[in-house]
Amino acid sequence: MGAMGADPLRRLAAIVERVPVAWARKPVAAGEIDRAEARLGVPFSAGYREFVARFGGVHAGPLPVTGLRRWAATGRGEWSVVELTERHRAQGWPGTEAWVVISGDGFGNPIGLDAAGRVWLSDHDSRECVCLEASFEDWLRRWALRAEPHRAGDDLPRRPWPV
Repeated sequence: MGAMGADPLRRLAAIVERVPVAWARKPVAAGEIDRAEARLGVPFSAGYREFVARFGGVHAGPLPVTGLRRWAATGRGEWSVVELTERHRAQGWPGTEAWVVISGDGFGNPIGLDAAGRVWLSDHDSRECVCLEASFEDWLRRWALRAEPHRAGDDLPRRPWPV
């Protein structure tokens, strides 16, 4: 069993099998993942590395999950973890200096993965960086695949945006 566990990978594989345009269908070698980590300055969690290596990038349920390969059902410039992270950093999105941007919430807010493997939302409405889940696997299962209800999140960190 890989770092993500069988459940999220199995669910994701079932989705992309039914909807081939929902994923890149091209595996990514470890060296390419290493180069992306080095360029962005944030190590990827084991679960995210496994996801990128196996799927390249996908639409998981309603959310795109960036990687290192483009897939047919994604918009231009919305598939690359490198491009999306660099764009959000250049725009000054709080939090993104310490994350890689793996998705968006559909309202223009980036969702990112930090070096500890936690998943964050930089929320322009609340002007906070909100930790959504303690791991990529939990975020994939609960938010992208909607296989479990979201946690209340009261025990997860929140950080106000800089003034």
